Amino acid sequence: MLSLILMSPRGKGRAWSFFGLLFVLGTARADTTVIAGSLPEDYLPELKVIIGAALRQSPQIIAKEIEIEQAKAGLMGALSRRLPGVGGNLNLASNATATTSNLSTRTRDSGLFYNLAVSQPIFFWGALKHEGDRARLGVLLSERGYAEAYRLLAVALRGAYLQLIVRKATLVHARLARDQLVAELALAKEKLASGAFAPSEIAARQLNLDDTHLASARIEIEFAAGRRTFARLSGIADLSEASLPNELPKPTFPSAAASALLAAFVRDGGRQTFEARVNEMKVQEADLNYRIARVGLLPKFSASAAYSLENSTFASANSITQQGITRQTIAVGAQWAIFDGFATRGAKLGALATKRLAERQLEMTASGSLEAAQTLYQQIELEVRAMDMSDLRYGLAASQVGRLEQEFKLGNVAQAALDSAQVGLKQSHAQSIGVRAVFLSRWSEFVSLAGADPVLNQLTSRHDREKR
Repeated sequence: MLSLILMSPRGKGRAWSFFGLLFVLGTARADTTVIAGSLPEDYLPELKVIIGAALRQSPQIIAKEIEIEQAKAGLMGALSRRLPGVGGNLNLASNATATTSNLSTRTRDSGLFYNLAVSQPIFFWGALKHEGDRARLGVLLSERGYAEAYRLLAVALRGAYLQLIVRKATLVHARLARDQLVAELALAKEKLASGAFAPSEIAARQLNLDDTHLASARIEIEFAAGRRTFARLSGIADLSEASLPNELPKPTFPSAAASALLAAFVRDGGRQTFEARVNEMKVQEADLNYRIARVGLLPKFSASAAYSLENSTFASANSITQQGITRQTIAVGAQWAIFDGFATRGAKLGALATKRLAERQLEMTASGSLEAAQTLYQQIELEVRAMDMSDLRYGLAASQVGRLEQEFKLGNVAQAALDSAQVGLKQSHAQSIGVRAVFLSRWSEFVSLAGADPVLNQLTSRHDREKR
C-alpha cells in the first residue's frame, strides 16, 4: 500500500507525508504517561502554551517544513523517470527545395507539420527503482528532521524559560540588596558628622554600592537579552518580565519511570536517537547508490512509439504532385555505455566507502548517546539531592527571618539586621529556584533523549488537520 501511495505523487503525496510522519513518531516511546506531570510545562502552564505555539510559528520549524516540501519535490522527480514520457511538436511552415543539377524540379513542403512520441523505460536493472527508494529516504529523513527540530526546540525552550525564571529571581535579590546598601550608605553619611563613621568607611561602602550597581546592570542586560532570544526562538512577539512567574514549584522525580526509560534505551543500544537513525539511513542510501552504480555499464532498454504528419508538393517541368506523408514508428531500443573511463568503478568504490563510514558513525553515535543518557541519569539523581539541600537552607533562612521579625517588634533587633536577613532569604530563594531549574532542564533532556517526549504527540494531530 505504501508503494502505491508513493507511485502516485499527485494524488497521494499528502497521504505519504502523514503516514511518513506517523512512522517517524513511531520511533518515540509509545507510553509517555509514565512521565506525565513531571516536565517543566506541567508545572508552568504558560510554557506549555508557548511550546505548542512554537510548532506553528517558530522560524526553525517553518524552515523544516520547507525542507519537507523540497524532499517531496525530489521524490516526485525521481519517480517520474519510471513513468511514460510524452512529447511532440507542431509547426505551420513552408519549405522549398531546389536541386542545382535539375532546375526544372522543385519540392515545396507547406502546411501543418506535427510529431507525437511516447517513450517508456522497460528494464534498467533496478536502477530506477533504487533511485526512487533513495528519494523516499530523503523524504523520510526530512520528516525525521522536522520531528527532531521540534524536539530540540522544545528542550531549548524549556531550558531557556527556566533560565529566565532563575534570572528574574536573581535580579529581584540583586535589586533588594542594592536598595539595602543605598539605605545603609545614606544612614552612614548622616552619622558621619557625629564621628560614628570614618570617611574611609564611607568610601568603602560607596565602592561596595557601585559594585552592586554594576552587577545589577549586568543582570538586567542579560535578562533583557535572554527574553528577546526566547521570543525569537519561540516565534512570539514579546516576553515581558511581568509575564514570568516568581515561583517555581518543587518538582517530583519519577525514579521508577526514569529507570525504565534508561533500561529501554540501553536495551536498544542507543539506536533510537535521531542521529543514529540518520546514520542508519545513510547506510541504506550508500547501499542504494552502490546498486545504482554497479549497473551503470549494463544496457538499458526502453520502448518508444511515434506518429508524424507532413504535407509535400513535388513540382517538375511536366507535373505537380501533392501528398501527405504520415509515419508510424514502434521500437524497442537499448542504450549501452560500454566504457566510461572507470567512472562506474569509482562510483561503486565511493558508495562502499560511504557505507562503511556511515556504519562507523552509527556505532560512535549509539555509544555516545548511551554515555549521554547514563550521565544525565546520574546528574539527575544528584540534582534531586541538591534540591532537598537547597530547600533545607531556604527553610532555615525563612525561620531566621521570622524570628528576627518577632525580635524587631519587641525592639530587640535593629532594622538593618532584619533587612540583611530578608536579603539573605531572597538569595536563598533564588538559589532554590536555580537548583530546581537545573533539575527540570536535565530531566527534560533525559526524557527527550530517551524518545519519550510527549511534545511529539502534537505533530500527528497538527499534520492530520493541515493535510485534510
